[in-house]
Amino acid sequence: MVLASYWGWCKHGDCRHLWNVITDNDMSFASKGIKQRATTKDGKKYFDVPEARLMDIVNIPVTILDFVEGIKTKQGDDRYCVLFEIGGEEKKFITNSYNIKDVLDQARQAEKEGQKIFPVENTVIKRRAFAEGRCTYYFEE
Repeated sequence: MVLASYWGWCKHGDCRHLWNVITDNDMSFASKGIKQRATTKDGKKYFDVPEARLMDIVNIPVTILDFVEGIKTKQGDDRYCVLFEIGGEEKKFITNSYNIKDVLDQARQAEKEGQKIFPVENTVIKRRAFAEGRCTYYFEE
């Protein structure tokens, strides 16, 4: 019963560390070795990193680490989520650019055939403008 009183005080005072000191018991899932899976409920990888807009990394060398195809967003289906590294920090972007998707598909196929592709360092993404303010993105060759 005494622990219940201390738990109430610690919970009300947002004193998780104090609770752990008093009881010598960490009540988190992580302390028990249970961690969130890095996949979604449909089994696809999930990159738990900040998202960047593609237009913000144009003409800047990045390292492409991995990608997931077939992502559904409010903008549409069959998008690609690309994990990349810039300045030592991992981020992701979501794209529907045919050119980027085509190159990534070719890279995945090469990996299935035994060739090591990822990570791809010093990759530069370019922007090509069309009429009426539309544009597309592609990897610089």
